[in-house]
Amino acid sequence: MVRKSNAAACMTGRFCATLATAEYLSFARNLSWRKSKMADRIRLEKQIPVVGKYDVVVCGGGPAGMVAAISSARAGMRTAIIERYGVFGGTATGGYVVPISGYFHKGRQVVGGIAWEFVKRLEEYGAAQVEYPKGHVSANVEYYKLIAHRMIEESGVDIYTNTYLSGCMAEGGRLSHVIIESKNGSEAIEGACFIDATGDADLCRRAGVPMQAAPEMYQPMSLCFVLEGVDVTTDLLKEYIHHDGKYGHGSCQKDIHEYLAQCVSEGKLRQFGGPWFNTLLKGGSVAVNITRCAGNAADRAEYTRAEGQLREDMFDIVELLREKYPEFRNCCIVSSGVNAGVRETRRIDGIGIVTGDGLQSGIMPECPVARCAHPMDLHRANSTQQLLVQLEEAGCIPHTALIPKEIENLIAAGRCISADAMAYASLRVQATLMAVGESAGIMAAMAVESGSNIEMIDPNELNQRISERGIVM
Repeated sequence: MVRKSNAAACMTGRFCATLATAEYLSFARNLSWRKSKMADRIRLEKQIPVVGKYDVVVCGGGPAGMVAAISSARAGMRTAIIERYGVFGGTATGGYVVPISGYFHKGRQVVGGIAWEFVKRLEEYGAAQVEYPKGHVSANVEYYKLIAHRMIEESGVDIYTNTYLSGCMAEGGRLSHVIIESKNGSEAIEGACFIDATGDADLCRRAGVPMQAAPEMYQPMSLCFVLEGVDVTTDLLKEYIHHDGKYGHGSCQKDIHEYLAQCVSEGKLRQFGGPWFNTLLKGGSVAVNITRCAGNAADRAEYTRAEGQLREDMFDIVELLREKYPEFRNCCIVSSGVNAGVRETRRIDGIGIVTGDGLQSGIMPECPVARCAHPMDLHRANSTQQLLVQLEEAGCIPHTALIPKEIENLIAAGRCISADAMAYASLRVQATLMAVGESAGIMAAMAVESGSNIEMIDPNELNQRISERGIVM
């Protein structure tokens, strides 16, 4: 419930936290608080300033969120974006997950719109290289950060970086505000429509949206990193690093995989995946995706444990590569992700769902918001293996998979949309999620313009707007 005080733009929010953080306790003099019957809980009540009022509020600035914000703003909406880091790009920039995958299927482009515009902007700086015919895009991470921020600013989006989503206010099946935390303390942002692009469905969960049942084990996390001093000119690596249509994954992966598997069996290494090496468009510098750890990244303790283990594994693996291969003899780790790359966490139980069978059928739904070109790529949690199922046709994601139940002005975008395990294993890549984000921005704009809830927007008009943008090709 929202209660306006006499002070301008002020809100009272009641929070019941299972953990009392130092930040909350620092407000003690300004709070009324009392212990509940449970010794491990406290009840806090405080006034929170409302720092902005928007048509559309996007939570999360990864590939889906940053494009959703641009899309909404270009549709004429006053838009805000909230991002926990100081840069946009999510796992691409914070976790070195490159290349950007999913633009092409069997040599035919299936993702366009802002997602492709982003690639063309990178190419202007020599910071992107498209691999034909698959359409993977190797990108320079620093330019990724620059161009993402620049495009968001150019669109007129209000930016809230270094800011965490901590709660929300809802009444009568509608969200009214999100609560944010930053160096400024607790603040609130009011919105007419909200987009959850947090990856972990953080806003949806806080709003009480039903979630799909969690699997027995999520796909594993990986900590990606950058090596310099690698000799990429030898037969082992040159056909693996340089993706130009002729070259790609091959003997290098098989050779190194077998060696590391032997190290695991001999107790020299805990676990690994792949490996995958990708050019960063700089001689001797490669991005490496090779570590693997099972766990639930939406749980603070498990995520902390996994990241510590992955960092240990990263150094163990590099030392083993140095010992075995001359190409890595003089290499060194120059940077690693600020967090582990997360393949899978929570997904909403939406009014619709995208399924593996639906993607494989190639049947076009009533209103497709994005196409999937990436194989159904399911990584095993506790082994080096993965299940890889190629799509005969580029699959389609229906707009209903973005619509949560119970909250009428909330849209899911990115990897938290409603999907079964096999469909999710395909759609979780960046190009697809950017397309989902652009469509989500259009859906939000349509809902605000019409004053209706998300479920009631006209699918025919949505189709037309998506077609005009060239999102689904």
